[in-house]
Amino acid sequence: MPNAHHRRLPFALPLFMLLSVAMSPPASAREMQGRFGIGLEQSLGGASGLGIRYFASPGFTVAATLGLDLAVVDGDVSAGVAASLGGAFQLARSEHAHLSIGARLALGYRGLESFRVIDPTATESNAHFALEFPLGLEVWLSDHLSIGAATGILVNLIPDGGAQLRGDGPGTTAPPGSVGIGIGAGSLSGTLSMLYYF
Repeated sequence: MPNAHHRRLPFALPLFMLLSVAMSPPASAREMQGRFGIGLEQSLGGASGLGIRYFASPGFTVAATLGLDLAVVDGDVSAGVAASLGGAFQLARSEHAHLSIGARLALGYRGLESFRVIDPTATESNAHFALEFPLGLEVWLSDHLSIGAATGILVNLIPDGGAQLRGDGPGTTAPPGSVGIGIGAGSLSGTLSMLYYF
């Protein structure tokens, strides 16, 4: 009978192989370590706006998205923010495309006074959280410009006051005060990104 050490080995081996692929780029992969990109992006959960991405190593990126949502109702202004922050491992890399898997936390927030401009009956601020696990494809149009899209798994924690994040696809249609779970979340137009790298 195999001992405990041998039984654990099959579970550790896939993790080791995944990390080896992510951290050891093939010779033909585009060199991106230390490069910084900025542009337009929407996350799986619906945080849309200014996208920022940084290649901390050849196989790992840190990414953030930040957007501002303004509404004017009878002369009063309601302001909300949407943001997403996380990272991704590059599963496969070539000169012209990267395939990655990652995890991000998205937040949509509107303070009480701003929320009352939209909903006079509101009694508390509206905070909307979402956990995103994107499988992303980034295609290089030139040495400085890329476009991308993503799908993946979304866990959408929709507050009682309604959604502040406006995503597309599975997991985004659940009613207020519920949890939406999407497998295959996102869409081509809903998660499209365009970034310029320095």
